[in-house]
Amino acid sequence: MKKLVFLLLSGIFLSCCSRTNMKPEKDSFFILVNLWSNDRSGKDYIKLWINDSLLFKGPYLTNYIEGNEETIDDVWGMEVANLSKKDNEDSIRIAIRLIALDDQLFSGKRVIDTTFKYRIDNIPGIAISYPRDIGYFNVIDTINFPQYWYYY
Repeated sequence: MKKLVFLLLSGIFLSCCSRTNMKPEKDSFFILVNLWSNDRSGKDYIKLWINDSLLFKGPYLTNYIEGNEETIDDVWGMEVANLSKKDNEDSIRIAIRLIALDDQLFSGKRVIDTTFKYRIDNIPGIAISYPRDIGYFNVIDTINFPQYWYYY
């Protein structure tokens, strides 16, 4: 009887802890920034514009610690925007600027930025990542790069 109660309570607990935030509503769109470095928390500054409106400005913060399941959400990056698709066309204009607040530069530059247009009508979100070592931005979405969203 104790084993049955234990299994039942464990099942309830696990169902309450399931990840619901990686399945956003079809009318919303999220943007994550991931610098792929756990020790960069608070050492870089992000500015993000959507259709020429400053939507986010602040330090890059992550509390992802490898092996710590409580911080698993930060594997995919820091959320810097969550917007309604109803307010936008089928694509948006994204401008992002990263500023190094210490002496570890982005491929020899203290500031890097880019502007691009991205189609959002058929995907729930993107991650903009990895500029520090390679000197350019990667845009990873759930349709073209679905393996990015799996955690092994």
